[in-house]
Amino acid sequence: MKKATIATLALVLVLAASTFASAANYIGGGIGIIPSLGVSTTTEDGSWVGKLPAFTLALDFDVMDKLSVSANGYIKIVETEVAPATETTASYGANFLVGGYAKYALANLDALKLGAVVGLNYDSKLIDADADADFNYGAGVFAEQPLSDTGTIFGQAMYWVKPTDGSAEVKEHIGALGGINFRITDKIAVKGQIEYLKETVLFSIGVGYTF
Repeated sequence: MKKATIATLALVLVLAASTFASAANYIGGGIGIIPSLGVSTTTEDGSWVGKLPAFTLALDFDVMDKLSVSANGYIKIVETEVAPATETTASYGANFLVGGYAKYALANLDALKLGAVVGLNYDSKLIDADADADFNYGAGVFAEQPLSDTGTIFGQAMYWVKPTDGSAEVKEHIGALGGINFRITDKIAVKGQIEYLKETVLFSIGVGYTF
């Protein structure tokens, strides 16, 4: 059911993109859905904090003709400890995942842009609340396809490595993301994205400012 919902939302974004003007540089925020996390319940009735979606931030910026940078982040508010039954307050914190990428176009095939991408991300207990916060470094390929003057479909696939101090086995994994960025007015754009990282699917949709 969750997979079907994600696929449906992605299809809606693809179809909607054909009716809007394209987006260039973008900065914005929105909400994120991480199906594998489910809803946390820290009290008998369930914490209202645990029912909140993640909040997201996103940035896309063209540095020059062939070089661009992008970043995205997920922030989820969590209840860090259960309040005793005699108290009415609890402690709260934030788990988050942030990533940054640099992309360089190597080929342009009839408007289809292909190139190399390098990146890093920092996971502070968002995907695995029991694991230590860690950095991961990656490299891979990307593609961007303009939809005439209506928007852009983008995607990338990366090989990620978690560095160690030599005392532990190096952790490796494959990641990918894809989505659509399109305008609804001259200055306002919508961005939808699906990401696969550390065997976890993350979906986000947001609204932002184009410049």
